[in-house]
Amino acid sequence: MKRDRRGLVAIITLLAIALMGAAACGKKSTPTDTFKAFYDAAKKKDAEAMKKTISKNLLSKLDEMAKQRSKPLDEILVNVNLPDAMPAVRNEKIEGDRATLEVQTRADSWKPLSFVKEDGEWKLDSE
Repeated sequence: MKRDRRGLVAIITLLAIALMGAAACGKKSTPTDTFKAFYDAAKKKDAEAMKKTISKNLLSKLDEMAKQRSKPLDEILVNVNLPDAMPAVRNEKIEGDRATLEVQTRADSWKPLSFVKEDGEWKLDSE
């Protein structure tokens, strides 16, 4: 009977761990969430947080640009030109692992941004 009890406790423990893991993996991000996270990190000049919102592809391109300018990538990232307030966004469109989101510019026009899903999270990308 003691053996059965230990087995039941082990099963319950494994189920609890599995449920916690499923809840953590179930965290949903959207392209809009990613853009907001990028904007917030950029306002704080937090290059590491910014990198977490950018695709591997775009990071590679930004790194090449930084090398051409003989500057560190982090310096390029934290000196991005941002509006004072979070810009308006609209028309989030998701098609599989790719997405677009329109962001309002200072000139009151709308610019589409590209996103790609990497490791289950949306990342800013280049076309």
